[in-house]
Amino acid sequence: MESFAKLLPYILPYRNQLLASVVLGFLVAALWGANLSVAFPVVKILLERKDLHTFVQETLDQAVEDEQQISVAVYELDQEIAAADASGAVQSDEALVELTRERLKQASNLESRRWTAYQFRWIQYYVMPFVPANEFHAFTWIIVMLTLATAVKGVFIFLQDVAVGSVAESVVMGLRKDMLAKVLRLDYQTLAREGTPGLMSRFTYDSAQLANGITLLGGRMIREPLKCLSCMLFALLINWRLTVLSLLFIPLLGLFLASFGKMLKRASRRMMESMSQIYKVLDETFEGLKVVIAFNAQDRHREEFNQEYGRYFSKAMKVVKIDAAAKPTLELLGLVAMFLAMVPGAYLVLRAKTHIWGVRLTNEVMSPAELSMLYAMLVGMLDPCRKLSSGFSQLKRAAAAIDRIDAMINQDATIKDCPEARPLKRLSESVEFRDVSFQYQSRIAGMQRGLVLDHVSLKVQAGEVIAIVGQNGCGKSTLVNLLPRYYDPEVGEVLIDGCSLRDVRLNDLRDQIGVVTQDTILFDRTVRENVRYGRPGATDAEVEEAAARAHLMPIIQKMPNGFDTVIGEKGKELSGGQRQRIALARAILRNPAILILDEATSATDSESEALIHETLREFVKGRTTFLISHSMSKSLLDFVTRIVVMENGKIVATGSHEQMLATCPLYERLYSAPSRQDVLPMLKGRAAG
Repeated sequence: MESFAKLLPYILPYRNQLLASVVLGFLVAALWGANLSVAFPVVKILLERKDLHTFVQETLDQAVEDEQQISVAVYELDQEIAAADASGAVQSDEALVELTRERLKQASNLESRRWTAYQFRWIQYYVMPFVPANEFHAFTWIIVMLTLATAVKGVFIFLQDVAVGSVAESVVMGLRKDMLAKVLRLDYQTLAREGTPGLMSRFTYDSAQLANGITLLGGRMIREPLKCLSCMLFALLINWRLTVLSLLFIPLLGLFLASFGKMLKRASRRMMESMSQIYKVLDETFEGLKVVIAFNAQDRHREEFNQEYGRYFSKAMKVVKIDAAAKPTLELLGLVAMFLAMVPGAYLVLRAKTHIWGVRLTNEVMSPAELSMLYAMLVGMLDPCRKLSSGFSQLKRAAAAIDRIDAMINQDATIKDCPEARPLKRLSESVEFRDVSFQYQSRIAGMQRGLVLDHVSLKVQAGEVIAIVGQNGCGKSTLVNLLPRYYDPEVGEVLIDGCSLRDVRLNDLRDQIGVVTQDTILFDRTVRENVRYGRPGATDAEVEEAAARAHLMPIIQKMPNGFDTVIGEKGKELSGGQRQRIALARAILRNPAILILDEATSATDSESEALIHETLREFVKGRTTFLISHSMSKSLLDFVTRIVVMENGKIVATGSHEQMLATCPLYERLYSAPSRQDVLPMLKGRAAG
């Protein structure tokens, strides 16, 4: 229940539905006990062949007669006690004690007979007028009433399940909304450690387990204990001594459930973590489906999925085995508890006794009908216990899901505004990386990478266009990713106009940054919405102007609905160059002070690259631009003001193009490498040779 207590803020708004569920649970429980109580009249009619009207009248008359006799006996005992008390002798004191005990016993019997008389007077007045006098007709009437009560009970169960189902779906909806809001507030560094599959697992599998748990807790876990309690109360009314015997196993049952619950919750958590790994395999397979098909790698991915699912299966089977072992154990304990009352009860009826080994177990000799009703109530207690045990494993899985979801919702962002964060004005002086070092964190032990950035220092004046070049893995992209604070450096700091990024508001910082990446991210919306993503408040005229500056208009004119054409999931219906031009239009509309171009033209054709460079030549004026590239082309050199060369996480050279050619062998090799425009003719020439 500690885990479910975390859901209180989400459940409290729906307390009226839960209250209705509790009320309906009480009604179901009352009807459950009432239905089982028909065992008494059925046995009377079928086995003892007694007319119910006659039985009620005889029982009432006998109770009244016994009440009168016991009242006389009590009066006589009161007289004897008064006489013994008046004598004051030692022998009288002993007699007084015995008389007092007998008087208390008779008073208890008197109260019992008065209660019996009251019950049967009520039955005679309110119930018997509706019961047929004929035995068969009375039996038929009992069956009809039992059927109607069962139907009404079914309606109550339906209404309860609907009410609880509404609460479960509403709570999960609220949780998913809060999870998404939390994910959107978390920084990229924190989310990258979790990964998309882990997040999706919480939104889907864990949330489904949680919904099942709430439905169970608000429905069956309310209804079944009340049914058990209803039968217990009926059983206590019939014979409280025998009923107490059947309850002796409850402490043992509680200890077993506590131990079983801990094992099940631990195993369920591991199973959910394994499901996250399955999502990871599926995500990689579906995202790289073209590559999988092109390289005939279906068997490899299928084998990887089978291996991961095998691990999940073994963990899931542990949950199944724990659950499977618990059900018969709980049922056995329930049967033993019931037998503790059944065996003595049968002995009392068959031997027509009220005591066993000198211990009184019933006030009067029990009839077979009374014993049958007691057994029916004990069985009625056992059935809810069995159903509760079958739902216990679901509750523990739900508890494990709650803990995982709660851990994510309450997770602190690694990168967030400090309490004294101050506003940041638009960049006017410089961007500085001061002695920056950075290392990517890994969730897998032993897989920690070395420093990606190793004490990097770089100062860029406002309005400069900096080209950062180097081989793969040298830290180019990581360096510029520190600017929007996707990550924070472990050592050193990044400053804008002399202010550390840790000391300024994140929104102010990111509002003046525009990004165009190698892997263009577009959304399954219209072209207009994707361009406007850079500035949601922009007018249609501003969107169209940005599209024109990005040379996007010829592409849009060929689309069936122009700007209102939906481009599909991730824009995959467009070519790489078309996607990049939309991304560039988005950045242009944002009008950023800092522009980051991370291999922005690597996925485009030569014509698109030339058009993008032509756009950039005008757009970068007055903006601080960071351009990431493996090598430099002549069209880029037209507007690049300074070149920074990186190798192994360090800046090895910086200066103009001519200076780099003269002093930096690495840059000379990168610049002299064949460009994409030159590679194809060269390869054709080799083939012809």
